[in-house]
Amino acid sequence: MECWAAILGDCDDIPSREHYISDSIFEGETITAFGLPWCNDKPISIGLGAATAKILCRKHNQALSDFDNEASKLSKFITLNIFDRPLVDDTTELNGRIIEKWSLKTLFNLGWLGALDRPSFTRLTPPRPIVECLFSGAHVPEGAGLYLVSGGLTNENYKTGLAWGSVRNHQTQKVLGMTFTFNGLRFVVSLLPTPGEEKIRMNGVVDGFDYGSANVTYRPRNITFGSNTAGRKIINLVW
Repeated sequence: MECWAAILGDCDDIPSREHYISDSIFEGETITAFGLPWCNDKPISIGLGAATAKILCRKHNQALSDFDNEASKLSKFITLNIFDRPLVDDTTELNGRIIEKWSLKTLFNLGWLGALDRPSFTRLTPPRPIVECLFSGAHVPEGAGLYLVSGGLTNENYKTGLAWGSVRNHQTQKVLGMTFTFNGLRFVVSLLPTPGEEKIRMNGVVDGFDYGSANVTYRPRNITFGSNTAGRKIINLVW
């Protein structure tokens, strides 16, 4: 059974095609994929209907649908306020723990496909304690989970979609987490149940961004963006 949650031992043995990047966070009908075995050399635009893979059984796929819904709310709020209502102050409130679990689910989706371990494309085996949290009401272990990384968000650097990269142990090269930029906001999601701020800064400069001097916040309670000539936008995350 091709299911990254099979470690729980309760799959329903019915294959299901999962969008490895939630289709609900996109407004259009296509996405740009990059870093997968079949698009390793250059980005390729594909239809959302094709951006699926057999990575979860039907039972586990359906159990995580609420994560996609919360991520969609975040995406729509950013898009609305960057393009449609840039001059208006606006605030929204989202469930931070669900956004965190969505980011871990996305990490496991991409890791199961080998997209976090280029060029070998070695499959990531999700840690059982975190998988158990995703399919229960339990909280993700302290230290693991979502970190916000500083960086301005404007209509110039806003870009719809999700870009990702791996966070590795510098000695063993083992994947420890994932950097990802979500509609222009920069995050890191970590698998380690230990404080991760310093480990994130050790990434240095990646794709033109200096993590070494970045402000890194674990489980941020609010995300604010705007400018002197635009409205103030606030995303409150409830933990």
